[in-house]
Amino acid sequence: MKDNQVLAQQASCKGYYNKQLKFFVYSEVDTMPEYPGGIAKFYKFMSNVSLNGVNNGRLQSNVLPTFIIDASGRVKNVGISNKLPKDYTQLDRNLIKLLETCPNWVPARCNNKNVAMSFQTRLTLCYQ
Repeated sequence: MKDNQVLAQQASCKGYYNKQLKFFVYSEVDTMPEYPGGIAKFYKFMSNVSLNGVNNGRLQSNVLPTFIIDASGRVKNVGISNKLPKDYTQLDRNLIKLLETCPNWVPARCNNKNVAMSFQTRLTLCYQ
């Protein structure tokens, strides 16, 4: 029975080898990564996105940032889902720049080891 539990736990962690970063990146893990202080603190951190270069006036934008939290908890490979870098808006670029300064997270865990994990979230930014 113990062997079956180990196999089930290993099967719960899924991912792919990222050739660019040269390490394995998980999409499903045993324990999710955690921002210091919790996800509410992460969203508070993200509210500091710069509006420099963004059109003045009212702004409401849904943005889907994607990034990898490596096995040390560092944020890497930041991008915007379903967009090529050439199509990034000024707001997208400002958001990426902010994410690149993000404090280290508590990394994801698989089989009691720290692992890299891909992470995507939806942000709705509203400014008046």
